[in-house]
Amino acid sequence: MTLDTSIVAAERTEAARQLIDRAQADVVDLVTVSALELCVLGGPRHPLFEEAVARAWMQLGNRRREKVIEWVTEGMIKRGLLLEDNPRTGYWQPDSCYSLKPELGIMLAGRCRPAFVVLTETADQNQRTPRFFALGDQAEPVRGIVAELPTALPSDLASGLPNVRKLGPLGRFYRYVLLSRDKAAEILAELTISPPLRSGEAMPSAWLVSAYHPDRQSPLGYRLSVRGDGTKARLDGPGPGDPAGTSYDVEGLRRVMFDLITRLSR
Repeated sequence: MTLDTSIVAAERTEAARQLIDRAQADVVDLVTVSALELCVLGGPRHPLFEEAVARAWMQLGNRRREKVIEWVTEGMIKRGLLLEDNPRTGYWQPDSCYSLKPELGIMLAGRCRPAFVVLTETADQNQRTPRFFALGDQAEPVRGIVAELPTALPSDLASGLPNVRKLGPLGRFYRYVLLSRDKAAEILAELTISPPLRSGEAMPSAWLVSAYHPDRQSPLGYRLSVRGDGTKARLDGPGPGDPAGTSYDVEGLRRVMFDLITRLSR
């Protein structure tokens, strides 16, 4: 499947520009895709991808993986995510070219070549957490932020995927939304001001917020350790803004996150 030129084309359509404009004032839903669909769309080659999913994908074996690619591609065509550029003359071909739904093109543009990435992590390595990809180019470094939000199997897809739980990591789902920098900072603040409590955990753990540029020789930007109680939060690690140990309410934490994203945009 050829996608590189299709991503650029989808990102530059008038529909895509309208989505980016709308995101400056409101959250714009893009797409919800499975880990299998992400793999078929080249996910393991993106600058950031879940290791467990990539490992499960490679363990399928070449012959089985080709069958899965065919099946998943057909599913994305039926869902309207992929548009065939040429009428079919026979069976599906692995080198077929497709146009992308603008929402899918924007998601892939953010994932494939982000200006920068912001990760959220907890002490529980199995906990799936949000990730943020800056959508931009040389003329405009940040046109919007593509947020990856782990989600459950959508109800409208459940009937067609009765055995999805048996797929392990390949059965995971991701919801993608397009945000402004200010809205991304707000979501980061609301997320990290509360502790990521786990069952049976006596001491609340901290959130780790990491930011980096994947295309630079020195990619790491900032790392913030945020320990909150739902009302206030302290920064236990170095980062932009006030010294470590300063206490913030959610609005103060939003300003810290916005400062972090703004510095990365330069």
